Amino acid sequence: MLGTITVTDVLAMWTPDDDGTGDCYTVADTLDYKRQNPDYADLVEEIRKDGITVPIFIRTLDGRPWLADGHHRVAAAIDLGIDMLIWTDIPLDVEPHRFNPMMQRQWGPYRPAA
Repeated sequence: MLGTITVTDVLAMWTPDDDGTGDCYTVADTLDYKRQNPDYADLVEEIRKDGITVPIFIRTLDGRPWLADGHHRVAAAIDLGIDMLIWTDIPLDVEPHRFNPMMQRQWGPYRPAA
């Protein structure tokens, strides 16, 4: 499924922690870290020129939506004043980190409330 979602809604979602601790945070809590990536400035410039060409990836676990991929794109959207994002729940390649809960449990598709 494809859809659109506000950046504000994405910021409140939970996200797999990527520092190896197994803790989970909201997307908003991770963006300062994501902006430290050495390639972040290039991503922002690419999005400024071409827009966001790859949807963010949202899945559901235990009835709660999680942002599984697209954190850097969300940060760039905020920095560029973009307030709507395209999302998908079609599985993409997900990094096989041992602490990534997507590798450990059954995740459902994301279906926002109508």
